[in-house]
Amino acid sequence: MSHTKATGHQKNISALDVSSLVNQWFDGVKERDVSKLLPLLHPDIRLTVPFQTGVILGNINTLETFRTFEEMVSNFIYKSVLIDGNIAALRFEGDINGERLQGVDFFHFNSEGQVEKIEVMARPLAAVQGLQKAIEGKMLNNPSED
Repeated sequence: MSHTKATGHQKNISALDVSSLVNQWFDGVKERDVSKLLPLLHPDIRLTVPFQTGVILGNINTLETFRTFEEMVSNFIYKSVLIDGNIAALRFEGDINGERLQGVDFFHFNSEGQVEKIEVMARPLAAVQGLQKAIEGKMLNNPSED
């Protein structure tokens, strides 16, 4: 995994090692260990995804969305990371319904080292639509209990 530092267009948060925090995220994802991922996410995190117009709120809902994504996308891999100040761009690839999905997760870290916002951008449209259908199908087959 390659890490690249961009020029400092974003404000630098002193003593925050974003590269180390990203590596913690990768370790938690690789091990599928919620106890490693949850502390990295602010309780009121805001997640935006390309197939939903609303914002997903909260660390539990964010982890559930990522877990569902991981279940639906095969051959998922983070390819590279670009860090600029307190923002890390994590480029990813995977396969969904015969389509190659490519995208970037933008992690916005606060001064305490927690992710306050994640913006997901993905392409091509056919892969994003395939992911949306798969997730909607899963939600219909496994409705959450209230």
